[in-house]
Amino acid sequence: MLSFLEGVVIKMKKFFLLAFFLGLVAIGLPDLQSAEIVKGELGAKLDQYLTRITPFGFCGALLVAKGNDIILDKGYGLAIRSEGIPNTAETIFCVGSITKQFTSAAVMTLEMQGKLNTADPIGKYLDGVPEDKSGITLHHLLTHSSGLVQDVGGDYEEALRDETTRKILAQPLEFKPGERFAYTNVGYSLLAAIVEKVSGQPYETYLYEHLFKPAGMEWTGYRRPDWNKKVVAHWYVGEKDNNNSLSRPFPYWNLLGNGGILSTTEDMYKWHRALLSEKILSAEAKKKIFTPFLNDYGYGWDVLKREYGLLIQHDGGSDLGNNAEIRRYIDADIVTILFCNQFYKGRPLFSVIRDKIENVVFGKEVAIPPAVKESDQATLKTYEGVYALATGGRLKVEARNKELLIKPEGQDAVNALISPEGGDVSYYARISKLSARIFDAAVKGDFNPFGEAMANRERRFERVKELVERRTKMSQERIGTIKKVKAWETLPSSFEEGAVETTVELQGERGSIFFQLIWSGDKNIGLRALDFGEPLYITFLPVSRTEFAGYDLALARNTKVSFVLDERGMAKSLVIRGPEKKAEAAKIASSK
Repeated sequence: MLSFLEGVVIKMKKFFLLAFFLGLVAIGLPDLQSAEIVKGELGAKLDQYLTRITPFGFCGALLVAKGNDIILDKGYGLAIRSEGIPNTAETIFCVGSITKQFTSAAVMTLEMQGKLNTADPIGKYLDGVPEDKSGITLHHLLTHSSGLVQDVGGDYEEALRDETTRKILAQPLEFKPGERFAYTNVGYSLLAAIVEKVSGQPYETYLYEHLFKPAGMEWTGYRRPDWNKKVVAHWYVGEKDNNNSLSRPFPYWNLLGNGGILSTTEDMYKWHRALLSEKILSAEAKKKIFTPFLNDYGYGWDVLKREYGLLIQHDGGSDLGNNAEIRRYIDADIVTILFCNQFYKGRPLFSVIRDKIENVVFGKEVAIPPAVKESDQATLKTYEGVYALATGGRLKVEARNKELLIKPEGQDAVNALISPEGGDVSYYARISKLSARIFDAAVKGDFNPFGEAMANRERRFERVKELVERRTKMSQERIGTIKKVKAWETLPSSFEEGAVETTVELQGERGSIFFQLIWSGDKNIGLRALDFGEPLYITFLPVSRTEFAGYDLALARNTKVSFVLDERGMAKSLVIRGPEKKAEAAKIASSK
């Protein structure tokens, strides 16, 4: 159907004219050229999926390669909204905690040189290590099993190396080193300090000379590359523009070694290829890095056994909107590198679509929204209102930024909007109540109801308990004492096929924190902490004058809404249809 299915499309997009009209040429904006690759049938499918979901909230860049063959390398959406500058294959993104793999590799190169050993205690390299931390080894730091706290300050606070090291070591241990896994940024900051002390070079300089330069990665680093020659993507949470790290004090030691490095999709692909060889790391060094320890974590990588064989991955980001992930399918010889510069409904965008990308790559079906049209705000205003369902629920329709947002109120309205073909409202409502009950007990110190509802209790109970206690303790200063637990409506899960998920809000005196529970039947099979909480809404964009396509990136479900207009051209009712577009599945609501 597409003329380029069997070939390679390399589109050279020149933005010189755009820069001219924006008045930016005079101030030295780089000549923006981007070689974007869309290759073969798989490249076309991936490109179609990402192109179609971009109007519904995707923004970033993706590289997919099999062996030496890059199938897709392309940017989508805007890198800088205020200037209309698009993301391309050459846009610079912040990789967040993917930085940790560079720190672990730096440590291993020093071990290869005989300058350290991962079994060494940290006191061999750091001064003033207190007695309770004398048993911490480099291995403990690399595997997040040191017992150290997670952070000691904000990423962009001005913090020097030695004072940060002293501050970290002054904090009480959360558990005995080696006892369990607890993700911590400060452990990798200490490793970066050790790299500097042992090598005698600044951390970034060492990475460039021993990792990046040998791999051919000239556009990866903190401040070493000349970023004026590239577009560095801004970060967005909703409508808020958080600029990027270069606009902040950067890099300092709450971030160095554990996060914040900038890179491109192509540079990260070069890193992936270097790791497949012994160009930088020996076979013995890689064996140590990619051996999973507690929580399936090696040295700076998750090491997992999945349906498609061995998967080595890591992600990163911050609550400012930057988020990224690299997935290396070793047995299938496939890598996916996904960079995003905005959040999606309070969640890191990569986490919403990564499994859909995986499905496309491995030949599974993913629902793709139809091509949509633009509309003006005035026209969309004619559809605004609250629409009542016969079952009692309501749908609130709002026009915002040339799109319609439909927000369901009540479990029956949720089901009507995301499962027009049907759905057991009573089951969903029961799970919402169960979620609230077990969390209400948990915040009061009683985890028994949680345990009773939990699948694989023996393996998961302590980890879940630790996650809830740790998150609530860390948030106490910000939100105060938790006063109320509220469960939002239950939805089909975007993580596990056939499962459902419920967001729980823990309301404090000055704010809230959020968790999401995944359920299979009446058993809890997963729990994760959310950075933000936001009630469900679905974005709808026009297909015609009265028909709108709705699509949620996480749920990956198509819904169509048709508005019925009165003689004045104002909407008086709407009809919701599911992906099968069967009339008998329609839910009709009247406006109020």
